[in-house]
Amino acid sequence: MKKIVLALALLLPAAAFGQTFSTGARASVGVDYKIKKGLHIEAREEMRMADNFAGLGSLRTTLGLTYKPLDFLKVGVGYTLINPYKINKELDNDVLYTGFWAPQHRLTADVTGTLKAGKFSFSLRERLQFTHNAYDALNVYQSTRNALALKSRIGVKYKGWRYVDPSLSFEVRAALNDPWGVVSGSAQTTNDTKREYYTYTHTGYTHAYINRLRLNLGADINLSKYHTLSPYVLFDYYMDYEIDTNGAGKWAEKGVRIFTDSTGWVYSTGLILGLKYTFSF
Repeated sequence: MKKIVLALALLLPAAAFGQTFSTGARASVGVDYKIKKGLHIEAREEMRMADNFAGLGSLRTTLGLTYKPLDFLKVGVGYTLINPYKINKELDNDVLYTGFWAPQHRLTADVTGTLKAGKFSFSLRERLQFTHNAYDALNVYQSTRNALALKSRIGVKYKGWRYVDPSLSFEVRAALNDPWGVVSGSAQTTNDTKREYYTYTHTGYTHAYINRLRLNLGADINLSKYHTLSPYVLFDYYMDYEIDTNGAGKWAEKGVRIFTDSTGWVYSTGLILGLKYTFSF
């Protein structure tokens, strides 16, 4: 229990650092079909709420394949179609837009090792994630169109009860190819003298850093041989290095300016309630 409290303290330091705190919810329905021993195909549809239950956040459709070559080893690949939903998003013409946005396409490949000790099961999963952002007007000097991430997760599950299998996991995500650049010249100010900026030169997608920590506390409720209900609570700590390369209305190759008051580390903490249903056959 002391270790759990310590982890929560590390994940929820919003008050100390002036971070933003938000709440959210997720719900999903999935099927798991056993093709043969060790080989499964999975499909899942998930709905995510926007921060602080402001409305719909996104719909996500996932199709995956897993295989266990050994009792303690599982490998898997998957594809997810992400359909973001924007609420009052400000466009370039100062018009507010509400509706589905340009989709994102995500590919994953992972390997999971499991160690059983009595009624406990310990696991380590490494996942490589590729996400393509299909938005045509994406500012590629602020965001990566084809983003790579590495997600490392350790977990433990207890299987000593008849109908409920509680679990705890901790995950670290590292961005592998975020945008990067250099600042040059002396400070200048905008026409209204309210913001200070410098000349910025985009140098590529070379910024790699840990940008997300997650602690998940959940349980699998085995309703029957085929039906499983999995409630969970997710603590999400997000660290993002933001670069404002479009503040002066110019693109990077034309000498875009970088603003000192909107560039740098941005921290946020989230508390998410989730519920998953899985039909296995």
